[in-house]
Amino acid sequence: MKKRLLLIALCIFVAKSEFFGQGLCDTTYWNHTYLNNRLPIYDSCVTIGALIELLDPPLLTGDADYHIYTLPDPAFAWMVSYRTPEFQARCLGTDSLLQFPGCLNVEEICKGIIIDGGTDGALIHAACDNWSDTTYLPNVGEHVLITGPFVYDTVHCWNEIHPVSQCSVIVPPSCIHEVDGSSLVDGLKIFPQPANFRISFQFKQAPCSLVLVKLYNIHGQQLFVYALSGTTTLNLDVSTWAAGDYLYSIVLKEGNKSLKSGKFTISH
Repeated sequence: MKKRLLLIALCIFVAKSEFFGQGLCDTTYWNHTYLNNRLPIYDSCVTIGALIELLDPPLLTGDADYHIYTLPDPAFAWMVSYRTPEFQARCLGTDSLLQFPGCLNVEEICKGIIIDGGTDGALIHAACDNWSDTTYLPNVGEHVLITGPFVYDTVHCWNEIHPVSQCSVIVPPSCIHEVDGSSLVDGLKIFPQPANFRISFQFKQAPCSLVLVKLYNIHGQQLFVYALSGTTTLNLDVSTWAAGDYLYSIVLKEGNKSLKSGKFTISH
């Protein structure tokens, strides 16, 4: 019954919303998720609406997965605390809710730097090497649709959507779209310079059109791509990043139009 209600609510929600998508649920993501047996599956593919509450520093997870803590829309709030005795019996610690009350963790895989060693590190490298996830990282405060398997994490003993194969930023119906994006970077502030623990990209107003903030190392290798539409400020925790120079590019998704690029420095 819950699954049927979830599907009905989703159909109504999508019918009334405009959103930027990246494809359908992609089962090949399982090929790049290490130790799949730690993630027993409630449902092999779900799509939920949620508000982005918190982005974990991506270099702290060890396995290169990016933790994104979400506040599910009311129709999906039950997914945070739902449990089955069979899955709870496989918990490796103490079964608990997420440390952020009411939040559902969702994970985009192979995003960060792999710092786990030993057997785990070898398995993670085997899953992620020569492959990169192309889903966007949503900004805190964005309303999104997230697609992926609904699972129970037996290591952390909480529910997740993992691995995420689609994250679509929803544009508020009242938004007025920027035609060519030229004014979106007027007055853009990037601070502090140099950055220590945090750096912010601050727009004068919410873009409405989908804007990507692409980050690269000094050699031009892409690190992360964040997506904004209904928010004005992207705050990034860079406390775990190596000190040095980095590059950025602000891109209007429609037409893949570059709006601004430059360099910033991290100094610990």
